[in-house]
Amino acid sequence: MSFKRFVWLILGSLLAMSAAVFALVAINLVGGTLAPWLGFSPGGAVRLVWDLAWAIAGGIAAIATASWCAPAAPRRHALVGFAALLIAAVYAVLQLGGDFPPWFCAGLLLSLPLQGWLGASWALKLKNQALLPARPRRPQQDNA
Repeated sequence: MSFKRFVWLILGSLLAMSAAVFALVAINLVGGTLAPWLGFSPGGAVRLVWDLAWAIAGGIAAIATASWCAPAAPRRHALVGFAALLIAAVYAVLQLGGDFPPWFCAGLLLSLPLQGWLGASWALKLKNQALLPARPRRPQQDNA
């Protein structure tokens, strides 16, 4: 492998992971912004369910973005994204777990395999579709 290719792979991987972080933050900000507009109060179980759903959607989007933007080895990028989300979720539960109900913490941790699977499979499906050549068009015949 040439040095130029090696540098491109490292830079591309860093950019893919940065895009994944951006996707996670952006999705969670959208969810937090929409909540007051839809009438959810700042506290309560309904708002926690809403926030948990957007946290899961953000995790799926982050893993999908890391896989889709990866210059090579998209599954490894998904695994690294999953590991980063796992570390962040465990840290959040350990640090803030007493402030949230147990079902929220359990949902945050137990949804991680689903986030990893959905995010990776979605990105790989999109990536494979982008790489497949378009089907040739057949001329249509007149039925005259």
